[in-house]
Amino acid sequence: MLAGRVLSPPEVRYTRQGKAVVMFSVRTPVDLPFPLEGFQGEVEVKVVAFGPQGERWAEGVRVGDNVFVEGDLSQRVWEGEAFLKREMIVVARRITFIKGGRDGEPEKGL
Repeated sequence: MLAGRVLSPPEVRYTRQGKAVVMFSVRTPVDLPFPLEGFQGEVEVKVVAFGPQGERWAEGVRVGDNVFVEGDLSQRVWEGEAFLKREMIVVARRITFIKGGRDGEPEKGL
């Protein structure tokens, strides 16, 4: 589970079988127990949703919305040119809009 602000508009793609795959990014605060040079206190997490539920979320999610995402968190790590790169990914089961989000809209679940 994580809460954060939507950074990118939802991107909808379809598998060869016609199943929707929706992706967007969320920035969420992280409190580290130790100082880390260059760390701004927030991380970007990619959110992925599938099927009709993902399509509904894509219609409702906008950049700047505050959201609460429930799902399975994983990390992808690969070698870059000079260092390891990391990407956090959540496969969403549920997304809830948090009060005080875009234009002060009330909370709603999708």
